[in-house]
Amino acid sequence: MRFKYKARNPKGDTVSGFMTAESQDQAAAIIRQRGMIPLSFETSVEGEKESLMDRFRKVSTVSLKDKAVMFRQLATMISSGINLGAALEILSSQTRNKRLAGSVREVKKLVDGGMSLSAAMRTQKVFSVLMISIVRAGEEGGVLDSSLERLATFLEKQQELRAKIYSAVSYPAVVVTFALGVVYILVTFIVPRFAQVFDSMGIELPRVTTVTFDFAIWMSEKWYVFLAGVITLVVMIILFNRMKATKPFMDRIKLKLPVVGDIFYKTIMARTNRTLSALVEAGVPILMSLEMTAEVANNYVIEKAYTDMREAARRGQALGETVIKTGVFPVMVGHMITIGEQTGRLEEMLSKVADWFEQELDEKIKRLTAVIEPLLIIFVGGIVALVASAIFLPIVGAIQAML
Repeated sequence: MRFKYKARNPKGDTVSGFMTAESQDQAAAIIRQRGMIPLSFETSVEGEKESLMDRFRKVSTVSLKDKAVMFRQLATMISSGINLGAALEILSSQTRNKRLAGSVREVKKLVDGGMSLSAAMRTQKVFSVLMISIVRAGEEGGVLDSSLERLATFLEKQQELRAKIYSAVSYPAVVVTFALGVVYILVTFIVPRFAQVFDSMGIELPRVTTVTFDFAIWMSEKWYVFLAGVITLVVMIILFNRMKATKPFMDRIKLKLPVVGDIFYKTIMARTNRTLSALVEAGVPILMSLEMTAEVANNYVIEKAYTDMREAARRGQALGETVIKTGVFPVMVGHMITIGEQTGRLEEMLSKVADWFEQELDEKIKRLTAVIEPLLIIFVGGIVALVASAIFLPIVGAIQAML
């Protein structure tokens, strides 16, 4: 079999590559003989033809809710005494998401062949490294059902956090889209017709009417220039967020933006602390937990803070002291982590930190929604009033001139 592997070399760096071995255990032994620590393996399948439906399933997405339900059901069946193979068979037949069901079937085949659940999950892209690590820790500790329950709870918390962000963004987005649609109709269809009428009447137009009409005529004739400018701006922002050279700069800007910057920060803090808490509670080694937490941060500033924590932990320094020195986390977080280290309840303290950030985020979103609603109404009303005044002021002036 051909495997794609990830391993950690003696310097502590993560390396990846391909190798051929009869089994995953043999591949792991070869990696250890090379002086490296194996992290993950994926089977590399070559020459296998896929049907159109199989390709479609690979394109479809699997939500956190679907994964949480699957892991929760798997934990329930295992704790009830159902063997792993039978539990996976039941899940594959009742899971509604086709891609997830297909991945579960592939996992079952490998488990029936003697592979562990975590090793079988590595072969499927549906399951992240974090999920695999929690399951592996449960297997090694003999508490697989408890680890699956913790994993399901973690995914549910992540889904709740994501739902809060979507709910905060959806309402303003709908209102702004509706407002832009109304403005576009007024500017490109209605206003130019009034401009033609006023030109034929030879009326002297107020300044606000002249500016509005000039803009409306430009938009009706050169709308593609405006659209191209908007698309170019969006594409540039996306590219700058993905390019390695500009991503650190963009990530710093995100955290410093007025109003929304604090939402970005609290969202990342809640997600990363929840992730680290779940990994530590599952028994994943702290260095590996910090490395995976840094990967899910998706922000250069926060990611670097967790990387610094990992390097400090490697040197034997306490996490709480490092957290305070980074300057990225609130001082309270550093003290809570210190207490968790001293009392042996680090995962509990991290969970409380995540709860605190989620509560702060919830309050922030509620306050922001309460403020945005009247502001959007004023914004839409102001635009309509501007267009209306541009149209009716010349009419009122013409009527007064006739009297």
